[in-house]
Amino acid sequence: MSHSSQTRVQLRTVCLFIALGLLVGCQPNDEDPGLWLKGTEVTRPVTDWTFTQSVDEILIETQPWYGLPHSTTIWCVQLDGALYIGSYGNERKHWEKSIANDPRARLSIQGDLYPVQIRPVIEGELSQQILERYNQKYDMEEVFGKDVPEWWFYQVEQPEASAKKKPS
Repeated sequence: MSHSSQTRVQLRTVCLFIALGLLVGCQPNDEDPGLWLKGTEVTRPVTDWTFTQSVDEILIETQPWYGLPHSTTIWCVQLDGALYIGSYGNERKHWEKSIANDPRARLSIQGDLYPVQIRPVIEGELSQQILERYNQKYDMEEVFGKDVPEWWFYQVEQPEASAKKKPS
């Protein structure tokens, strides 16, 4: 093998390792999305999510149609021990579109990874209670000013809990 061929092979190898490093270590940062989430997988069921009340931001990883995970930073609140996440604005976010097709997701909360299912909150009264919690936790007027945008909320369920709720 010639010296120039060896150099090309080495360059390709280095580029491959750099690309793999970016893919494997690409977690979201603030408003910048990422791919796979890192952390310790939690396999025990969570029956009370109140520990999230002191957590300002969590990460969500969804599975879009194109096969690579999509992760982003989101806010959360707990209400009566249940966990809810939300999104605002005129257009649905990328993660919302993904869960509309596949409700399975993973949440990263303080370095722990929770496999979950995400379901839209349809009930108006519950949505209002969640919005009040969001206002308490995040002071929406301070964040958005007087024009607080419309919000959509989603309930976080663990796969085992979702399976138990199905009618027989």
